[in-house]
Amino acid sequence: MKMHWCTPLLALAAPVLSAPVAAPRSTAGSERAIWLWNSDIIQDDSQVQTFLSLMTNSDHPFQTVLALIDRDMGNAPWQSFIKKCNAAGLKVEALMGDKQWIVGQTSEDGPTLEHELEWIKKYQASASSDAKLAGIHLDAEYVSSLVSIVSQVKEVAQPLNLPLGADLPFWANTVECEDSTLDTCLLNNLDYVTFMTYRNTAKSLLGIADPVLKAVKAVDSSKPVWLSVETSSECSDVSLISYAGKTLNNMLSDLVTVATSAEKSSGNFAGVAVHSYKDFLTMSG
Repeated sequence: MKMHWCTPLLALAAPVLSAPVAAPRSTAGSERAIWLWNSDIIQDDSQVQTFLSLMTNSDHPFQTVLALIDRDMGNAPWQSFIKKCNAAGLKVEALMGDKQWIVGQTSEDGPTLEHELEWIKKYQASASSDAKLAGIHLDAEYVSSLVSIVSQVKEVAQPLNLPLGADLPFWANTVECEDSTLDTCLLNNLDYVTFMTYRNTAKSLLGIADPVLKAVKAVDSSKPVWLSVETSSECSDVSLISYAGKTLNNMLSDLVTVATSAEKSSGNFAGVAVHSYKDFLTMSG
């Protein structure tokens, strides 16, 4: 799995909050999403059942699945998976992101952006109403090319009436883009944005999230903004940015704290996304 903005540009130290006694529930006004990079699990009924059980747990329910699309599986597994997710109250968005789009390799070497967009168009045309994708989510971690990629994907997403979101580093407000910064530069072509606010305490996460929440609000107060947390142990600076090694209850408590604070300070806060299911699955306590 790729690094997924895993290495922080800025290191902000913060004290660790106490772990809760019981698993807290999410606040009513915010939602939760999860990245599903290992989407090959949708071909296994038992793994799908485990996934649905975890995602719909009443103590920590999720509402959105960002599932890596894979044309090699064919449409049948996707239709079955999305139907089950929809029935359980989960919407599924097409997760896209591959370095080959940038380096220009051919489709024989892997999926190109064009081929993946074509797959989405054909899938949506053939899927039943209860098995259609609910959106497109971009994870293209190449700042210099992100503007052109977003524009290209928007041309496909808009006619299909699919909301388009993208992952951005929390320091996107320091990257120049045209006559503004990267975070605000992309807003016209995005329906929502997810910031990689990877820190492993609520206080430190809110510290780096506050500037981007304010920046987006100043440009478009109606644009939904997601924050996110990391659970992988494969990142550099794990002790700073990842909840790996901490308990699930610890993270869930922090997510409630983050959501409560973000909702008060920003009317366009949408929720918190968890990266990713593979590592979330291993968390306990």
